Amino acid sequence: MLASMLAGLAAVAFAAAPAPECALNSLPGLSRQYNALIRAETGTSSAAKAAEFQRLAESVIGSSLGEGVDWTTPSALPCDTNVRRRDHVAWQMAMVGHSAKEISDVLRGHLTVADLDGAQARLMAGFTRTQVAEFLESRWREPIASPPASGPEPLPTTALASDINTELELLAKKYQVPSNLIRAMVAAESGGNARAISRAGAIGLMQLMPATAAALGVDPWHPLENLRGGIQYFAELLRAYDQDPRLALIAYNAGPQHANRVRAGTAVAYRETRKYLDIISATYPLP
Repeated sequence: MLASMLAGLAAVAFAAAPAPECALNSLPGLSRQYNALIRAETGTSSAAKAAEFQRLAESVIGSSLGEGVDWTTPSALPCDTNVRRRDHVAWQMAMVGHSAKEISDVLRGHLTVADLDGAQARLMAGFTRTQVAEFLESRWREPIASPPASGPEPLPTTALASDINTELELLAKKYQVPSNLIRAMVAAESGGNARAISRAGAIGLMQLMPATAAALGVDPWHPLENLRGGIQYFAELLRAYDQDPRLALIAYNAGPQHANRVRAGTAVAYRETRKYLDIISATYPLP
């Protein structure tokens, strides 16, 4: 049943937001995640909850929702037939414990549920994390092309360089995070480009999702605020993962749900996340 549903999703384009619109409770997959993440779950920061929910919501809806959605009380969400089908798949996958990242990768056609099941079976059979990650990467399919995102005009970078470096040092000290680790994160996230926008809609130096930025109370388009929000969020993740920088980085890149599965031994970091960790390790060795 699930396999046939997923096969029918292959032809669905993700470029434009569908219509009509409906309330959140009309989409049980998203509604369940909203209740678990935003309302019920404890021990997770509001920024982390917002980031997880937005990751899943955009995969179900099939487009970037941008900054106009009120993530505290989402309403009037797109919900045509294709959205409802993706939502049902998300509900089924969430019920068996898949993370928002894994659900997103399946809905966007990068992997299949069978790929994820195969990875988990290999973990249970004693394969190393590297071997399981390589298996998933061998199964990866290229993303569906989407138009480049756009944003406000860039600020003059020559005037920002010294300010950013000074602010980075001050914020790293304030939040008790190694400044060189933050520099490595900025390099891995955006290459130091304050106006970088990812395919998923993450913004700026620290690649904040709009929902994360809203939860942190920062303007993601302002480089210094983006930096402050990213460092504050990462410091929260470090505390949540007992100062383990590798798990905190996995949570920052792939979401706390996925980091929890990695910690529990039921999933591995793969593809973008593994590349992300490698880039950071090249300048800031991780344990």
